Amino acid sequence: MAEGDVHTYFEDGQWKNRVEGGVRASNTSPHRVDAVLAGRQAARKRRVSHVIHDCDGGVESEKNFRPRTSAR
Repeated sequence: MAEGDVHTYFEDGQWKNRVEGGVRASNTSPHRVDAVLAGRQAARKRRVSHVIHDCDGGVESEKNFRPRTSAR
C-alpha cells in the first residue's frame, strides 16, 4: 500500500475513510456502504488505491485507480 491510498475502516462504532499518511479521517458514516462509496470516489479522484478493511482491521479488498502506464 502506497502513501496517499484511501482506506475505509471501522473504528469507534463508525465507518471511516482516511488517506494513508494522514492522521485524521476525511469522513465518517454509521453505514459501511456509504463509507465505501465515499472512499471509492475519493480514491478515483486522487488516482490511488482504495483499500477496504473488515471490522477486525484485515484487508477485505483493494481496487487500484492509478493510471496505467504504457509499456514501450
